[in-house]
Amino acid sequence: MALNESSVVTSIDDLVEYYKKSGTGKHLYVGIEWERSGIYRDTIEPVTYESDKGYLAILKKLVAEVGWEIVEGYRNYIYELKRGNARVTLEADGRFELSGSPLESLHDLGREFRIHANEVQEMSSFFNIGWLPLGIQPFHSADEIKYIKKKRYKIFEIFAQNEWMEPQMKKNNGLTANLSYSDEGNAIKKAQTLFRIIPIVGAIFASSPINNREFSGLLDMRRYIIMHFDPLRNTIPKNILSENFSFREWIEFYSKFPVYLIKRKKKEDLIPKDLTFEKWIKEGYENIYPTIYDFDQHIKTTWSDIRLRPDYLEYRVADSVPLRMVMAVPALIKGLLFDSSNWESVKELTKDWTYEDIIETDRRAWKEGLKTEIKGKNLLWYAKALIHIANESLHKFGRKSSIGDDKDESIHLANLKEQIYIKEKSPAEEMTDLWEKEWDKNPKKLLEWCEKE
Repeated sequence: MALNESSVVTSIDDLVEYYKKSGTGKHLYVGIEWERSGIYRDTIEPVTYESDKGYLAILKKLVAEVGWEIVEGYRNYIYELKRGNARVTLEADGRFELSGSPLESLHDLGREFRIHANEVQEMSSFFNIGWLPLGIQPFHSADEIKYIKKKRYKIFEIFAQNEWMEPQMKKNNGLTANLSYSDEGNAIKKAQTLFRIIPIVGAIFASSPINNREFSGLLDMRRYIIMHFDPLRNTIPKNILSENFSFREWIEFYSKFPVYLIKRKKKEDLIPKDLTFEKWIKEGYENIYPTIYDFDQHIKTTWSDIRLRPDYLEYRVADSVPLRMVMAVPALIKGLLFDSSNWESVKELTKDWTYEDIIETDRRAWKEGLKTEIKGKNLLWYAKALIHIANESLHKFGRKSSIGDDKDESIHLANLKEQIYIKEKSPAEEMTDLWEKEWDKNPKKLLEWCEKE
């Protein structure tokens, strides 16, 4: 359903009604958003945007050589590319985020993802650039990484005195799983299930233990930074597990948050003060009234682990991980969420977990990882259980990668099974052991590990 600037919102009811009409029916899709930081292989310096061998140079080659089109910007200042339904967007320093197409098959999603990763690798090699798909850029302080020149980032002047603002903008990399919903009931059940497993999924995919070339004391520093950057906008409604939770509760919760940015085509972006979305609906702002599009943009300026948007849910728990592990995130989530019988299985697995239990366990897991205990078992035990549930459902779906191939979508869990069943460590835990001992804190060894297939 198209979001446009003419659909003026006159009440919360308008937003609720829009959400109720935005489901995808019987067709269910999954997608990913994958962020990563670049460094120069020879110097280990951070990649800059504007240099003749920086992020912009790679974007130009993607346009000139493999058919990506410029969506925002022009040849000498490219901010977004598209090809089909896939997008390449930029973070505040110019590092890349792939926003994959919404696809029904994990095999198709994986193919699109590999093609993109291989293309970027080819173009990057030309400039001697390597990539660090980790929850946090591990080698440099935020001061050493430069912003791209874009007026929109003035919004973050609000946080000028916040010590976590620049690390959040310049260093953090996540791996988001996007999944569609068929209707309101389907969306709420999925959101509730996703909330229940936040500590488990966070611990499984943690990959941000190293900051400024030293072990930070945290395995998931990315999410620690997000929480300290803006605690309010990292919260999830406390009644999310209620039997009566609905689109209305979700929308009303986020409507009370301050509006950070008002965008209008061909006009200067506005950064309002003391304006919640709820107030904007009632009173307007400089003769501008909000639209459906504005509410979606408002949701995009929250940083909670779950974002419920028109048409789909964003699950933002996982740190960015190396290429070999990326498809495990949408595979795990699809296996758990696209089989409705699993909603009850997860509920049973996490029975007696309160909202406070989940949040508190998650915070401990940023430091303790898969060893974190809740209700007498550690998160490693729960991780193995979740993978088993997802694996069985992906088998049951029976989607093959091609005609005559016996590989179903569970193949995308293979590397995760090795990581959790055999190594019994998250990427962060494995990385920490290697960094301190075998690698002797050599950045090039970590880069090699990131690029290992």
